[in-house]
Amino acid sequence: MQATLLDYLNDAYQLEGTAEIVAIQDEEEGKKSIVLKSTLFYPQGGGQPSDQGCLDSEEARFQVQKVRFHQGIVYHIGEFEKGKMEVGGKVVQQVDECLRKVNRINHSAGHLIDVAMLNCGYGFHPTKGYHFPDSPYVEYAGIIESEQREKTRLQLQEEVEQLIGKGGVVNSFVVNDKEALRDHCNYVPDYVPSDKPIRVVQVAGVGCPCGGTHVKDIKEIHGLRVTKVKVKSGKTRINYKVQ
Repeated sequence: MQATLLDYLNDAYQLEGTAEIVAIQDEEEGKKSIVLKSTLFYPQGGGQPSDQGCLDSEEARFQVQKVRFHQGIVYHIGEFEKGKMEVGGKVVQQVDECLRKVNRINHSAGHLIDVAMLNCGYGFHPTKGYHFPDSPYVEYAGIIESEQREKTRLQLQEEVEQLIGKGGVVNSFVVNDKEALRDHCNYVPDYVPSDKPIRVVQVAGVGCPCGGTHVKDIKEIHGLRVTKVKVKSGKTRINYKVQ
């Protein structure tokens, strides 16, 4: 199969569109997976959970419960609610709007934490981002001493509030190769996926390699709270919540 075209990279606010079925496969626990020529559904990865929603044809509906990416192919995994579909047929993609909104705000909030850390004088490299709504955080290579952690939390909170109040367009674009990332990103990790487009996301002017879905303007991240600063195994973790 040819690599799936990742239409969600073009517009994180487009939630409906047609696509052609490339394959239908059996999965574990009686589930099915549907591969489309192009997709609006974000597959889990980069610390962001997958989209959910449904695929509709004239006679069938398929509930998309999770989405996975493997070697360039996006698999929409779930169950038929009614009817059946055939390879070569067309479906209408319907991405769950509420879940997409939560995911793009939480992911963009993690990038805004990166900016706040830089603006507060912490040049730590980010090592991990977890942008699931249950307990999101960003982890950094470096230690903030225990007596400074509450002060740092308050500084970060003040900084993110100022950034959100000021607002700013979130930009994204694809570059040709990993080396080009260094012209646009504050930090480039050693590992950048080779089976996806190499994409830069800029939040408040700070670039980062990222394939996730994001808000159009950082004003949409209102209600962001920095909840905790802690250190474990030589890394600093900044926990946050978005209401």
